[in-house]
Amino acid sequence: MRRSRPCHRNDNLFSEARGHWAPAVTRLIQRTTVVFNRRTLRGDHFMTSPLPFRIGLTDDGVYDRVMAVPSARKALENKAGIEIARFPVDIDPIPADVLNRFDAVLTGGVNFTPTSTAGVDRCALIVRFGAGYDRVDLSACTESGIIVATTPAGVRRPMATAALTHILVLSTRFVFKSECANNGRWDEAQSAAQAGLGLTGRTIGFLGFGSIGKDLYSLIKPFDMRHLVFDPYLDEVTGRRYDIEQVDLETLLSASDIVVILCALTEETHHLIGARELEQMKPSAYLVNVARGAIIDQIALAGALAEKQIQGAGLDALDPEPISPDDPLLTLNNVHLTPHALGITDELVRGCSELCVQAALDVMQGNSPESVINRDVLDHLGLREKLERYRNRYGG
Repeated sequence: MRRSRPCHRNDNLFSEARGHWAPAVTRLIQRTTVVFNRRTLRGDHFMTSPLPFRIGLTDDGVYDRVMAVPSARKALENKAGIEIARFPVDIDPIPADVLNRFDAVLTGGVNFTPTSTAGVDRCALIVRFGAGYDRVDLSACTESGIIVATTPAGVRRPMATAALTHILVLSTRFVFKSECANNGRWDEAQSAAQAGLGLTGRTIGFLGFGSIGKDLYSLIKPFDMRHLVFDPYLDEVTGRRYDIEQVDLETLLSASDIVVILCALTEETHHLIGARELEQMKPSAYLVNVARGAIIDQIALAGALAEKQIQGAGLDALDPEPISPDDPLLTLNNVHLTPHALGITDELVRGCSELCVQAALDVMQGNSPESVINRDVLDHLGLREKLERYRNRYGG
């Protein structure tokens, strides 16, 4: 086995320009108590205490998404002692002096590197809007006593549905047959040569069997397929709860009619699927990726698709993102691309927003949130002191 790891105000408080801090922020938080009136805030109502718990929502879409979800917004409104601010994202990676202005950060696709956390002693939480955490340096956060958490429960069903959508689009030849209907090529679409792939009795390979993998399993189980799983981190007890066969990567690739990538992007899984692995797949097989683009060697995949080494691919994750306009994948008719957005539904936005806010409120009360990725940080003395301070200050 070559690799192993497959495995969320007053308007003057913020500047309208992205990434720029309004001077009013500093003036406001120096006051003993600030109450932001509902009428002056376009419906917002936040309060600060003499030492407010400051939550930054990154200005890469997370602020707008979270604040548009009534349940998440209300949870913030109803909690005294909170100050909300847009977190600027115009400098990449995030500078340490910016991160150190916050107790908690709710973030999307922002990079946090060792330089982002060096010397940071205020921030206690970075929570990802989603399940991936490849843009956050876990070791650096742990050293600085910063919890890194995700929101897997919020993406579980939407992303499993996205994977199933790609599977069904590929296996039924949906795009081709839709084009035939639009172009009057009915006979061609109905010919035996253009028949799709029936799923019953076929073999599906799960590359990673975490929460999304388990949910996809439940969605696809009625198709009566054989389920192969490559996930060295899946314990036997959990494995026995499902009708799956745990196999090595080579066996999964060579035996599967559909391979679905569902693992996290780590050093171990970077280019986990390369030219050698693609050669091991059946010529009739399909590859689906709803995880991270860099898990696949995209150049090797383009070559394999062009040479018809595999039947086709459905990709909701690419490397880089957005895809380069001269990427050879864009010239192929046996690959279907979606812009890492197939799973973005109202269900996902609501779930991840609520979970991000809950994680921040948990930390504010001096507790660790769910879905902590760098669990070693929970033993960090500096973090324990922060949590104790929050507990005493905010009555947790």
